[in-house]
Amino acid sequence: MKVEDSFIVEKMASTTITEHKYSFENLKDYPPVINGRINALKFLEATVELLRIVESLGKLFAPVRYDMEGNITKIKKLHVTDKSCLLELMLDECSKGKPVATEGLLWLNRTLCFFEILFQEILLCLGSNNVNVNMRKIYTTAYEGSVQKYHNWVTQQIFALICRLSPTLLQLLKVMEADTDIAAFTSRLTSFNVTLHLVRCKIDDFYKDNDLLSDK
Repeated sequence: MKVEDSFIVEKMASTTITEHKYSFENLKDYPPVINGRINALKFLEATVELLRIVESLGKLFAPVRYDMEGNITKIKKLHVTDKSCLLELMLDECSKGKPVATEGLLWLNRTLCFFEILFQEILLCLGSNNVNVNMRKIYTTAYEGSVQKYHNWVTQQIFALICRLSPTLLQLLKVMEADTDIAAFTSRLTSFNVTLHLVRCKIDDFYKDNDLLSDK
């Protein structure tokens, strides 16, 4: 994840969660991996819905949102149809010598890993009825387990601040309109995270198996 230094002051200025809520019922599962193929259009649809959750978290998460938006845009610029395979699109782009979307997907998938770990930690807390958990620890766990190793020192400091000032679990539940039916939210998030994990791992394997952007 790449964050320009010029974002720092503006994007850290507000730690207030937005008043715009996002219903967890709108979450779209990631498409199944069928015969090694991932439907590109459905992948983008699910990622855009995830992006809307990020948007609802307010200005503090602006660097994450801008990064995701930029990488989604790179993929959308390819000829994506309802029958396109995401991975085949990447191979085709690489064969032409300009892996712009391929690099975008690489970084996007690293961000997806952050959210997968974040949601898994939240599910563990909900399973033990611990809604007053220290979310700073959860955000830090997700960050350290995903994108931290790819970041320079400045970006790491920005994300340390995001982890420290991010909304509480109760605030997150309210934003996602889940505070009145935690059981339904838990079930929905569990399903979503399973599909996210399967797709994300397939993308990871794809880059390793094809030795793509191993220097990034």
